Amino acid sequence: MRPYNKRYVPRSLQKLLESPEAYMIMKDVSPFSLFQVGKIWTKYYALAQTIPNAVDLKEYSPHFNNMLIVGDIHGDFESILRITRPFFEKKVEGIVFMGDFVDRGEYGFLSIMYLIAMSLAWPDRVILLRGNHEDMSLNLIFGFYQELQRYFQNADIFDAVSATVESLYELMSLAAITPLDSVCIHAGIPKEPFKLDILNQIPKPHSDYSLIQDRALKFRLKDIFTQIRWNDPSENPDEHPEARSYHGFFYYTEPIVDRFLEMNNLKRIYRSHEHPRGNFQEIFPKKLYHIFSSSPNPSIIHEKDGAIYVRDLDFKILKKIKKKDPN
Repeated sequence: MRPYNKRYVPRSLQKLLESPEAYMIMKDVSPFSLFQVGKIWTKYYALAQTIPNAVDLKEYSPHFNNMLIVGDIHGDFESILRITRPFFEKKVEGIVFMGDFVDRGEYGFLSIMYLIAMSLAWPDRVILLRGNHEDMSLNLIFGFYQELQRYFQNADIFDAVSATVESLYELMSLAAITPLDSVCIHAGIPKEPFKLDILNQIPKPHSDYSLIQDRALKFRLKDIFTQIRWNDPSENPDEHPEARSYHGFFYYTEPIVDRFLEMNNLKRIYRSHEHPRGNFQEIFPKKLYHIFSSSPNPSIIHEKDGAIYVRDLDFKILKKIKKKDPN
């Protein structure tokens, strides 16, 4: 276990970090009470206010020169424990999780709380980004809502816990720029390219626009906030800008990616979001990469010393994306 300041981590999360496997046998018993969830929210709120929505990892911390980028988790707690093992073994120094921590899998509550515990314990090493499934209206359809109902059968307690979890979603960041000029973002980019720093005008909590008086800006921010968590890439260069993806939102094409990268002086985009694409796909050569990190066949991206690798959950190299920069 890496050392951390226990003052910033509620005792309930310390226990989870110390013995995570023990929690997997309690499928019908909540691992946390309403009171504990409230304490976790208080700690996470204080941390989240110090992290921008678009966080430049070079400026934020020195620990992301050797880092993992993780795609959708979807309640796959066993994969989370394998993904984070190199971090605890000090083979990597930082991790960015690109969202979709709950739904579909059976350990959504445990998964999101474990990742929040890691971000509280190592705030300069672990960053959580919000995906489209960090949304209680979607959780109602894909299983996490029902998982919470199973844990909290008293209606009033359930309402309070689900509202608190949704408040946790609203505090997560939205994009992270790595030291190798890669941007991590859950689904991708809007149909109209944008400067990443506009994400820092989106408030935390994300739904609280009360301080933004400019109606046009408010509409633009809400639109970007939705599209970066929902849009899908299209390999068809002639795709109409208004065409709807299978998710029901918009497609973005290679020319749009080119403009976005040029506007932001970036080299590549990492995204997740689409499980039909499998564990890894180079969508646009050297520019757009898809990664998926929950079963079956999950994988992760590893940036270190100027090189970029795709690894499996045993940390074996599956593919080299970029060679080490020459000295």
